[in-house]
Amino acid sequence: MRLIASLLHLALLLGAAPGFSGLVAAAAAWRAGLPLPSPLSAYRAWRALWRQEQVFLDATAHADAAIACGLAAAVLAAALTPSFTTALATQSFALLPLVAGLLVMAELMPLLARLASGDMAQGIAAGRIIGFFCLASPALFLILWVLAQLDGGMAVGGMALGGIAVPHGAGGARVPRLLVLLTLAALVRAAPAAAPLPETSGRVRVMALWAAALGRLAALSLIAALCFPLGLAGMGHGLAGWGLGLFAWAVKMLIGAVLLAALRPARPPASRLITPALLIATLAAMFAALLAGMGPI
Repeated sequence: MRLIASLLHLALLLGAAPGFSGLVAAAAAWRAGLPLPSPLSAYRAWRALWRQEQVFLDATAHADAAIACGLAAAVLAAALTPSFTTALATQSFALLPLVAGLLVMAELMPLLARLASGDMAQGIAAGRIIGFFCLASPALFLILWVLAQLDGGMAVGGMALGGIAVPHGAGGARVPRLLVLLTLAALVRAAPAAAPLPETSGRVRVMALWAAALGRLAALSLIAALCFPLGLAGMGHGLAGWGLGLFAWAVKMLIGAVLLAALRPARPPASRLITPALLIATLAAMFAALLAGMGPI
């Protein structure tokens, strides 16, 4: 059953990644008062890119390899992150530092591809995002430490073995969890605008889009599993539990997509990396770490 659940889970995240990207775009369009795109528009656009005539250049070989590595890291992170159930065959490998490292790698490898492309605009945009990651790394490290303290260890799946009910650690330490969510929201708010896609073949561009969408979907699933585990199926739950977990996961991803579109500023800052939102994120992470060490609050 664990192997079947793992295959279904990975197929779900891989298939839902384009739809999640389209959902975020639709939420952003609704926020801006623009016509809403079709829910299937992202699938059609990616399919058209995939079918484009492939042109491979020696100058972009390193960039293509970096994008492929980013997609592989996103797939591994998705395989380790629970969605509708924690009864996965990869549960013993699902450690917070490993999953977080894979998610960061999925974000950074395509940025390295943009730096290697030789395009000035892409290089500047990618450099600003890498600089933001460096400035945000203390807050991200504190978030990992707080979640490990609250959930009793580094295992991602261990905190939800209670199944459909709220697990043992979710009822306590509400204030640190709220501060963790505030930190994440502030980091999303402070993040620079996304770097443009490199000028490469259509299939490599689809791989870059898939890596970005799958990484964000896996990160959102991880946050939902750690902070909002209600409805997450565990060991001993059959198809009924999986169905309830799938419904709960879909609702959480829908809310997450709307929040991602709402938190992003209409015009991200063009020059400053140290913003009030980044300072708020760092302070909130520090307070969360302090309170997590004091016990349930």
